[in-house]
Amino acid sequence: MFQEFNNVSIEYISSSVPIQAVGNSFFSTLLTEKEIKVFEKTVGIKERRWADKGVTASDLGFAAAEELLKQVDKSRIKSLIFLSQTSDYKIPFTSNILQDKLGLQQEILCFDINAGCAGFIQGLSTAFSIASTLKEGEKVLLIIGETLSKILSPTDKSTNMLFGDAASAILVSKNSSADQSYFNFFSDGANHEAIIIPEGGYRKNITKDSFDSENESGLYLNMNGAKVFDFTLREVAPSIKKIEEESSVNLSEIDGFFFHQSNRFIIKQISSLLGIDNNKVPINIERFGNTSGVTIPLLITTNLENLENKSKVLCSGYGSGLSWGNCIINLSETKILPLKEI
Repeated sequence: MFQEFNNVSIEYISSSVPIQAVGNSFFSTLLTEKEIKVFEKTVGIKERRWADKGVTASDLGFAAAEELLKQVDKSRIKSLIFLSQTSDYKIPFTSNILQDKLGLQQEILCFDINAGCAGFIQGLSTAFSIASTLKEGEKVLLIIGETLSKILSPTDKSTNMLFGDAASAILVSKNSSADQSYFNFFSDGANHEAIIIPEGGYRKNITKDSFDSENESGLYLNMNGAKVFDFTLREVAPSIKKIEEESSVNLSEIDGFFFHQSNRFIIKQISSLLGIDNNKVPINIERFGNTSGVTIPLLITTNLENLENKSKVLCSGYGSGLSWGNCIINLSETKILPLKEI
């Protein structure tokens, strides 16, 4: 699927993270010192932020959005989207709760999206689609939040060290003078089990046996690392070449490439396959780990200022689903608020 917009822009981006940093030494009972050093060298993570027990993804999202809303007229916000795999409840949907907490009007469209590592691209496309139908200056608030630390098995080496918690709020506006933006999307449902929590939904209910030590892994995030690794190196670079072709924007014109922060080695490999200058590829995985759909806006928050030009930025997300997608957007007029810790 390919989309093109010429009347929507990103006005603000604000991000928040838990104040608690968890270093790799925390996992010394799972891995040897040598294994931890190999992990740091290949994956690139040195620490991640984990939320306290009572802090949810929507709390992090609220903190990010609260800073942003100090800058704008709330009455101009006509839709609120909350994107997460770790929502507050199964019912009701979290965006409605945030509507009240943030003091937004009741005459507003609220809904949630369940999406993972490609979530920023998917959520932003949805926000752009809605904003394109609004009146000039009206806005859509997209909040992406994850507390992945709450769905990790404490004994699973393949996932426990990878993931962190964070949230971002992105304010999208109808803007008739906006530069063109481009999106493309891909899905592979045949490999949905590559990243999955097997139990707890309605395909496989939780039973008393689920809590037995032999079976409890079904309650946590399971990942087939080899399958995800192969998928990423096989599919992401060609999808970026495709958006280059579809948009007629040459990759040499791109000022910065903001990749999902999955793994330092993978990011370097994709960049190499595309012949991208490493100076155009910021990385912050060493500080925050993999925060799923939040990685790209969090990376923009911490690293956009390092780019000399920001008029053409390519963002690429890929992961659970399996799903992947890309966008080319103009961030030259986007206001980036300071990172907030809570």
